[in-house]
Amino acid sequence: MFTTNGFETYFWDDQTSPQRRVSEVFGKEDLQRLMNRRTERKPLNEIPINDKITDRYYQKEAIRAVCGHIEQGFRKNLLVMATGTGKTRTASSLTDVLSRGGYVTNVLFLADRTALVKQAKDDFKNYLPDMSLCNLCSSKDDKTARIVFSTYPTMLNAIDECKTKDGLPLFTPTHFDLIIVDESHRSIFKKYRAIFEYFDAYLVGLTATPRMDVNRNTYEFF
Repeated sequence: MFTTNGFETYFWDDQTSPQRRVSEVFGKEDLQRLMNRRTERKPLNEIPINDKITDRYYQKEAIRAVCGHIEQGFRKNLLVMATGTGKTRTASSLTDVLSRGGYVTNVLFLADRTALVKQAKDDFKNYLPDMSLCNLCSSKDDKTARIVFSTYPTMLNAIDECKTKDGLPLFTPTHFDLIIVDESHRSIFKKYRAIFEYFDAYLVGLTATPRMDVNRNTYEFF
């Protein structure tokens, strides 16, 4: 169900979560995908975590906590993990569980530097070798890949510029089911917040140093 006053639009899937604000009314194909997912979903606590990706107890606890949060209808999640404890590895294992559980198909991984984007893509390639990957910062990769890696400015431009063969926007508001935000204490504010207001997706923030400043409160955002 969609409700709007002409300025704000809200979407309500009464079987999964409360009403939430969205950027626009979804297209027919996107709605069909959401409908199909109702019957495709499996209980996430029954999906085994792949020990080859994450084998530390706290990584598994983080994955189970996010999965439980999502099943309760929550859309935003923040993982605060110390440097060197495997945030990217945990994120890739979470992607694997949510994908096998029928919750996500397409994933967006955002970082604030091109070097971090490349590093994350290389890590995901090792952990999830069967998934198609795309570094949006380089023009060589297929933009329709399952997992897209990008900086914030590149993604903002791609929303406007990337088109399908029919000339329609490639990245519709529901194109991504999950957005992973690396170093989420740094770049989720100001103009880049528009990315999260445009896409209707589960959010998972990764940080070792959350901020509590008045205009940069990581906890408030998530």
